[in-house]
Amino acid sequence: MDANAMRLFYLKPPAKTLKFPIRPGLNIGFLHSLGQLSHVILLFNPTIMSVMEVDEKQSQNPRFWLEFRTFDDGLSSHPHAKAKKTSPSSLTAFPQFTQLPPELRLRIWSYLIQPRIVVVCCMQRDERLGERVKELNSRSHGRSAPVLLHVNRESRYLALQHYELTFSWRISKLISDTPVSAPARVWFNFALDVVWLAGELEAYEYGFNSPMVYFLRREDTRRVRHVACMLAELGYPRQESDQVFGCMWHVVDGFPTIERLLLTVGEGDDEAVRGSKLMSPDNVMQKIWNGWLGGSTTETSSRMAHKQMMMIREEDLQSFVADL
Repeated sequence: MDANAMRLFYLKPPAKTLKFPIRPGLNIGFLHSLGQLSHVILLFNPTIMSVMEVDEKQSQNPRFWLEFRTFDDGLSSHPHAKAKKTSPSSLTAFPQFTQLPPELRLRIWSYLIQPRIVVVCCMQRDERLGERVKELNSRSHGRSAPVLLHVNRESRYLALQHYELTFSWRISKLISDTPVSAPARVWFNFALDVVWLAGELEAYEYGFNSPMVYFLRREDTRRVRHVACMLAELGYPRQESDQVFGCMWHVVDGFPTIERLLLTVGEGDDEAVRGSKLMSPDNVMQKIWNGWLGGSTTETSSRMAHKQMMMIREEDLQSFVADL
């Protein structure tokens, strides 16, 4: 490992020492924003890591990797789609469609451009891999590519104005001894679609955590407007509040454009949501977020302070996204 990628930082404000899990990608502005550390050891300088050119061979058996699935293609949950299913007079064919004016056909095609939910899951080759794969498969319902791309030339022309191949990713050998990467293969509409994070939010190797959001290309993540994250992956209430806050901070930092982070509540999260109001800022995650950022006046914390943490039932996510 390049010695230039290692650096020791000392922060000496108040008289409180806090053991905080340092992660690559964690910037110094964030540490200053906490304002409660007497000293911190930062193992990796994220700026150097991001620009360092590394000649690395792809691992054929990586320990960590990202997988992408479509949880909802935006059509099955759309109100109009439900109406079509329940209406006894719904049409299954319309041969006169090609006779319509082009501008009207495009208008009709445009109704198929709906918010989609794309699952981004960080997999780890360990004893939980089988369980992770099963969970991921259970959340793979929609078409992997927008249907408009496959109907005809006209629909594809419209689709390419809204969707683009995105989310190339890379796990460097600075982070894992089994480096791996992949080109952009996910069709995504940055204006409408939602990224739903799952799996290992903080991949652990070399004795420290590596946030999965930093495996994705920064030029892509900064354009995403809607992000959800599985509440269970934050480790609450098993983890201390600083650990939970660190996970949420990395997600928000990795997707700087989002105003709200949706935390999906699934089976087994009853203890975590006790005393919290779903679909409301009055919840324990918002309190943890505000508690760590409240009172700090740094530029970084000011930019983060207004972010909203909203808890939502997993089964309600599709209908919520359809109304975005």
